[in-house]
Amino acid sequence: MTGNPFRDLASETLENVTLFHVNQETDQNLRTIKDEILDKENRAVVAIIGELGAGKTERLRVAAAEAKEEKSFCAYFDITEKTAGALRGLAQEFRKSAQEHGLIKTFGGPPWMKAIQGLEKLKDEKYDTAEAGHALARALNETAPSFLLLNDVHNLIDTNEVDSFIKVLQELVDALKPGVLLMFTCYTSYLAWLTVNHPAFAQRINRKFVLRRFDDDEAALLIAKKLLAKRVVEDLDPTYPFDADAVSALNRAAGGNPRRILELADLALEYALAHRAYRVDGDMVHTVAPTQPGAVPGVTVSSPPPAATPITPGSPPPKPRYMESGSA
Repeated sequence: MTGNPFRDLASETLENVTLFHVNQETDQNLRTIKDEILDKENRAVVAIIGELGAGKTERLRVAAAEAKEEKSFCAYFDITEKTAGALRGLAQEFRKSAQEHGLIKTFGGPPWMKAIQGLEKLKDEKYDTAEAGHALARALNETAPSFLLLNDVHNLIDTNEVDSFIKVLQELVDALKPGVLLMFTCYTSYLAWLTVNHPAFAQRINRKFVLRRFDDDEAALLIAKKLLAKRVVEDLDPTYPFDADAVSALNRAAGGNPRRILELADLALEYALAHRAYRVDGDMVHTVAPTQPGAVPGVTVSSPPPAATPITPGSPPPKPRYMESGSA
C-alpha cells in the first residue's frame, strides 16, 4: 500500500464519498425517494437518525454528490455547536449554491435571491419565521429538482434560535412543491424532543431512518473499499492484510459502528507494521482493541440510557449518554 488508508475517518473529508460508501437497506429506500425528487414526482422530508459515527453525515454527502452529478440545486449546511445564526448561515449556503450553478449574474439574479440576501443580513434571532420559510421554499421550488441538506440539527439544542429555526422549517415544508427534498440528521433523543415540543413539524416528517450497526460482511466491505484506495498490488484478498477473524473482531470491538471500525483498523494496522507482521489476525485485533464492545480508545463510555426518558414540553432534548463523557 502507498499509505495507511484509515486516517480519513470522517466522510466530510472524503472527496469521493460515494466510492467508500457501504449501502444498507436504508440507502435503497433513500434511492427511491431521491429518484422521485429528481423526476419531480413528489416532495419529501426525511430524518436520518443514528449515534456518533453511524453514517448520518455520509448519507447527506452521498445525496449532495448525487445532486451534483444530476446538476441539481443543492444547499448543504453543517450546524455545529459554534453556529451563530443558523438561518443566516443557511441563507449564505443558498447564495453559494446559486453561484455554483451560475444563477447569479453580474447585474442580477433570480427573483428569489433578494429575499435570501435579506436573510443573510439578519442581526439577531428575532425574525418573521413565516416570511423566512416561504423565502427558502421559493428558492427550492424555483430551482427544482433541489435538495436541502441539514447536518446535525441537534446542535441547535443550546441556542436561542432553536424554536424559531424549527418554525422556519415547518413553514418551508408547508410551501414545498414536488421536486424538493429536505433531509436532516440528528440524534434519537433530539427527534424525541422535537416530537414533544414541535409536534407540528415532527408530523410533517415523511420518513425516519434509524441507521443500524454493521454486520461482519458490511464491515469487511468498508475495510476493503478503504484498502483499495491505497493498494498497489492486485490479485489479493479484498481485505488483506486483515483476515476474516480480524474483520469480525474489529466489528465486535467497534459495536458495529463504522467510524469506530476505521479507528480500530488504523490501530491494528499500525501495530502490525510496528511488529513486522504480514497479516492482521483476530489475536492482533484483540491486543489493540478495547475489551468493552463498542468502546473507542481513550474515550470513557457510560452505561446505556434507560429505554424511555421522560421529556416535558419546553425542556431541552437530553444529550446522548455516549456524548457526556467525551467523544471522538
